[in-house]
Amino acid sequence: MKKVSLAVSICFLCISQVFAQVQTPRYNTPINSNINGFYEYLPQGYANNPNEKFPVILFLIGNSERGNGMPGQLEWVLNNGTPMRINQGGFPTSFTVNGQTFKYIVISPQFINIPPMSDVNDCIDYILSHYKADKNRIYITGLSMGGGTCWGYCGESVTNASRIAAMVPVSGAWAVVNGNDWIPFPTVSPNIAAANLPVLATHNDNDPYIPVALTNYYVDNINAAPTPPTTLARRILFHPPVPIHDASWDSYKVDLNVSGIYDDSMGPGIKNIYEWFLRFRRFIDVVPVTLSYFNVNKSGSQSLLQWKTENEYNSKGFEIIRSTDNRHWEVIGFVNSTGASSYQFTDHTPSPGKNYYRINQVDFNLDSKLSDIRFVDFSKNTNITIYPNPVNEMLQFYTDKKLTAATLRIYNVQGQMIHKAIVNGEGTMSIPLPIAKGYYIASFTNGTTETRIPFTKN
Repeated sequence: MKKVSLAVSICFLCISQVFAQVQTPRYNTPINSNINGFYEYLPQGYANNPNEKFPVILFLIGNSERGNGMPGQLEWVLNNGTPMRINQGGFPTSFTVNGQTFKYIVISPQFINIPPMSDVNDCIDYILSHYKADKNRIYITGLSMGGGTCWGYCGESVTNASRIAAMVPVSGAWAVVNGNDWIPFPTVSPNIAAANLPVLATHNDNDPYIPVALTNYYVDNINAAPTPPTTLARRILFHPPVPIHDASWDSYKVDLNVSGIYDDSMGPGIKNIYEWFLRFRRFIDVVPVTLSYFNVNKSGSQSLLQWKTENEYNSKGFEIIRSTDNRHWEVIGFVNSTGASSYQFTDHTPSPGKNYYRINQVDFNLDSKLSDIRFVDFSKNTNITIYPNPVNEMLQFYTDKKLTAATLRIYNVQGQMIHKAIVNGEGTMSIPLPIAKGYYIASFTNGTTETRIPFTKN
């Protein structure tokens, strides 16, 4: 029996280690002179895909958790909020919102002294340079001093607030204290509103230390701004039976909305602030996919579309759209993103005449980006076609015959050659056209065959 018990114990220990949530103390790891250590939580599968980006929660501690970032003091960070939830093993490994599943990076720095607002910028810069962080999903939350830092950082400038996708200040202490009076800063709410920053603030309505009037002032004035945010600022006020300052025990619960009483504040079906965060994102330099190559060629009686991508980020896939007149378009297919960078699609039933194609890249947030137009012509006598015509800075043309050291000459209406180039290849090609506006003739000589095409330069 002892052997069996030992085996069971070892097995249970292995299972616990596999599924345990790991929150790593980074002792003596300075972010700046006021932050010498922090706790780091990385989600399961963090290292699996080098191109995957993760949303980030930056948790800002209260005053009583300040310390030197060394063993014996950094552990104070675990006393409250999200770090405490993770440390207790009660933080879900993933969250699903709007049909998408997300996993968080959580960084919880320990401040030595009361932080200036520049400390938050330093933390964000450090996170973006050291982790696979999605810069469009940086969320901040904090309690007491940390909640005040949320208000202070985002309220300091529109630039600061625009780095944050959403924030949850808890019992935030951000005001000028004059005796028993707490005087809020008047610029906080206008800057947050101007940045269109979603805010969900929580507080105990009988807080004996930080007056709930601060939270009410900031929320009310955000919503009263000349141009309020798209998502109006919200508040959740708790009423504990004994007046206390610490609202974090309820604010950071995973089942905060289990009774359904906070639907109006967080949104239908949203159970906690972690799901609420994920309703929002920024659009900072969002180029979900960069097409480095896109071409269409004939493949017998079919059209073969081929494209390559760079910076493939948050991409759901590619709509294939086609037109026969370059005005009315229809979706004829969809190719899922795989991260493989090289894709192709075959149009089995192109029009017997002209066919225009575009790729519409769609990301998981349903934002999209259209490619340039490519063209093939299945008319019987097609050789070379200029499109669009009139042309702009680039002369774009399609050829279903392979051009080998072909000579392109441009003639004006007086018959004078004003431009000359050598072209090679097939399918869609383009060359710069450094000529003035007017009417011209393009002459393509490929071997012994010459094709002349009139065109207009805009």
